[in-house]
Amino acid sequence: MHSKCNSPKRLRSNKDITVRRADKAAVFVLISTDEYVSKIDDILMDSTKFKRINRDPTLDIIRSTNKTIDAINAKNGGVKLTKISGDFKPGYLYGNVKTHKPGNPLRPIISQIPTPTYNLAKFLNQLLTPLTPTQHSYVSSKDFLDSINDAPARGIISSLDVESHFTNVPILRTINYICDAIYRTGPSPKLDIPEIHLRRLLEICTMETAFQCPRGNLYQQVDGVAMGSPLGVLFAHFFMG
Repeated sequence: MHSKCNSPKRLRSNKDITVRRADKAAVFVLISTDEYVSKIDDILMDSTKFKRINRDPTLDIIRSTNKTIDAINAKNGGVKLTKISGDFKPGYLYGNVKTHKPGNPLRPIISQIPTPTYNLAKFLNQLLTPLTPTQHSYVSSKDFLDSINDAPARGIISSLDVESHFTNVPILRTINYICDAIYRTGPSPKLDIPEIHLRRLLEICTMETAFQCPRGNLYQQVDGVAMGSPLGVLFAHFFMG
């Protein structure tokens, strides 16, 4: 059921109803909590993408990340990173309802704002975005239309959509693409961070950061990038590029 209610907080007091935003629509969706949690469970059942864990790895992640940051910062003249300090906790998983698709599936989103690697992931995204492959992409719809209009009038145009784009991006393969672009394309590395350390930071930010599901259980997304991760768009662009 859809609602243009301006005060969804009034409905959230009803534990039998979950209020979520619609995916790609400016409306709220009222969904049975049982149905909502069941759809989240179905997503997490994919063991190729998600792994349930029994303990909070936050402190281990902080120690491992800071060890790598120390190694990076020890390099004279290299990129300097800020060590992680403060109170952190796992992220959390929620889903926006795809009202435009049969069965109203959920688009899973993992908020990583509370996690220790969130700001690091934002920094890495800012650092690596200028190195994203662009030879097979357009920066705007106008560029695309200009290219089509200038093309010979023959053949057909087809549109292909990637199903569950972010969650189907293979992490380790994409990290290889990123490192190839930085360390093996051109006469010299484009980033003054040792490759072994950059790989480690990317793995921590994508595969090891924990999140909590609505039932309270802890998981890690071991493959595919999460919507909600600062590295999500970067990884998707590198893989498709």
